Amino acid sequence: MLVWLVTGITLGAVAIPVLALFALYLQNQGRHIYLFIAFFFTLILSDSRLYALSFSQDLKTVLMLLLLLPLLFAKKYTLALDFTKSFHIPFLLYISFAFFCISFSPEPFTAIQKTVSYILLFILVPVLFYSLYQTYKTYFLKAVIYLGVAVLIAGYLMYLANPMLVMYNLGGRSSGALGNPNGLGMFCFLFFLLYFVIRHYFPKLFSKKENVIILILIFSSLLWSGSRGQTISIMIFLITQFLSKKNKTVGVLISTALGLLLITIDIDIVAIANTLGFEDYLRIDTLDAGGGRVVARHFAWEQIQKNFWVGRGFGYTEWIYRQHFYELSMLGHEGNAHNAFLTVWLDTGFIGLILFIAGWGLLFLKAAQNSYLAFPIAFAIIASNMVESWLVASLNPFTIQLLMVLTLLIFIVKDKNRSEQNLNLKF
Repeated sequence: MLVWLVTGITLGAVAIPVLALFALYLQNQGRHIYLFIAFFFTLILSDSRLYALSFSQDLKTVLMLLLLLPLLFAKKYTLALDFTKSFHIPFLLYISFAFFCISFSPEPFTAIQKTVSYILLFILVPVLFYSLYQTYKTYFLKAVIYLGVAVLIAGYLMYLANPMLVMYNLGGRSSGALGNPNGLGMFCFLFFLLYFVIRHYFPKLFSKKENVIILILIFSSLLWSGSRGQTISIMIFLITQFLSKKNKTVGVLISTALGLLLITIDIDIVAIANTLGFEDYLRIDTLDAGGGRVVARHFAWEQIQKNFWVGRGFGYTEWIYRQHFYELSMLGHEGNAHNAFLTVWLDTGFIGLILFIAGWGLLFLKAAQNSYLAFPIAFAIIASNMVESWLVASLNPFTIQLLMVLTLLIFIVKDKNRSEQNLNLKF
């Protein structure tokens, strides 16, 4: 990965064909685990705002197409693929409707690209992840975790080299090796879920020292990012998985009740934060002012009224926010809707939103048949996407981690085997 990184930084745009040829070479040599790790690594690099890493923006699309080759020409590759492990079926109705919405898109070519890449991710990641696990077993899982650890360590190394590379908002928050502080927060949140699931079902995979180091890196990076939404999402996961551990039904009911209370009751978070001494970390001044996300949601709701039932295709949210960039900036907001469900509503309408929720719901229901962790993860994912929109995107370092988690829960691990494997969770 260091060679991969140095090549990209040194050659810039020329690195795209060079690294693509190298990836093709690895694939032909049967080094499929390296190619998958390289793809994940490139998605992480693509989230960065550093100009030196801009080559990864185009490279990630090329790598996705290369990963598709073993599925198209399975007989020519050494990796044994199980095509039944794809996640695309629950999303066929949603994707079909998304393609229909493209007919109303202001940027149809971009909408087509985003729609195709989204469904491809649901085919590629589960099939390849499951197949690589069957071939390399826990060695593959350890490689994925080690990559995430390396990324978090890189954030601290970048700070030591030049604090300006990672610090944001006058030095108050860190983006680490990701593109911005919220990106680092989302990465820590999802990487924690992935690590939690792997450690839960494979407790002997890492030594005690490794477990301590990994947890310290995750939580220190999360706190360093200052991401309120992702910190709360992890807390929701830890609480709900604790409630669901001994009794899944009771845990789900209590967790649902807690979720409804958080949504329907007006909690004075400012007073609570001041009492607990968290006013600086939670940035109470922005809460008092309403914050940019309030502006973003109000604008999204206004635009939804214009295309309530049928949206205008993938990427429309980004397009409409760009069109109103200056007026939104004056109100204190830069970016998009910062809410996956509003983004889906804008892109594919209310009909698309229902199909989107149904697709993910079916996956989590299937995962719940094998693991009590499925619903706690689902609650945490919902919380995370109430303040971010990563669930709607394909080529980012976030959605791929959730698909890896679901592949583990649906196809690889089961709660009934925990006693046989002497599992003992001690967080």
